[in-house]
Amino acid sequence: MSRTVRVTQTVGFNPLIALTDLFDGARRVHLWLAFASDEIQQRYRRSKLGLAWIVISYLVFVGSISLFFGNFSNLEHQHFTVYVAINFAIFIFLLGNITDGCAVFRVARTWISSVPLPHSIHIYKSIARSLFVFAINMAVAMVIFFLYGYRLTPLAWEAIPAFLLLLIDAVFVQMILGYITARFRDIEHLVQSITRILFFTTPVLWVREEHSTPGLRSMVAELNPMTHALEIFSSPILGQHADPRSWLVMLCLSVALFLIALVVGGFAHRRLPYWL
Repeated sequence: MSRTVRVTQTVGFNPLIALTDLFDGARRVHLWLAFASDEIQQRYRRSKLGLAWIVISYLVFVGSISLFFGNFSNLEHQHFTVYVAINFAIFIFLLGNITDGCAVFRVARTWISSVPLPHSIHIYKSIARSLFVFAINMAVAMVIFFLYGYRLTPLAWEAIPAFLLLLIDAVFVQMILGYITARFRDIEHLVQSITRILFFTTPVLWVREEHSTPGLRSMVAELNPMTHALEIFSSPILGQHADPRSWLVMLCLSVALFLIALVVGGFAHRRLPYWL
């Protein structure tokens, strides 16, 4: 008499595993900082100017935009230059985290396949590297800010919680994109195409307040999360309160990104080594 044994397979979906991974990775600060430092050194190891290229490329862009686009703005030339300098610094930080997120696990496939480390370590490493570049660019932006005679006001403190929120969002974005693009490689090319459009639809080259009249440009700007991200960070530095709507949009977006990251991470965490 034969006996039939039923084997039950679990789907492997556990949203808490993504949250646990994030906390486990965050505790190993020394590890992902060492990884980030090594990547930065490798990138500029054979360069004569080294890290100075970060400053040079940033100044070339800000100077070019100020020279060729300044006349299209109603702002004074000095104010427009400061506006571009601050907004471009935070913009390339956010954009860099989006593009880096698409490859965050793919470039670390050897580590993920051979060493049992939290996946989030590679996310924190990527963000730490971007944060280093942002710190240099932002320092240059503040030098421009003070050279043109501007001074920080008490409102500038509002930029700190804004940046912390954007930093947390960067973690969620990289986790979501990292897992999805590991499974579907075409998503990376789609994201690259979208980021090219974001450069023109985000108020970096142009000033949001000058195009607030109802129309296609204002509608696209309002629907663009990057617009609101720049608003809550740069406005306090420039001595203005950030638009409350932008804060609301970014807070709602943060909650949505957190939930999506839990779902995607809960589904993909155990499958990632096989996808790579």
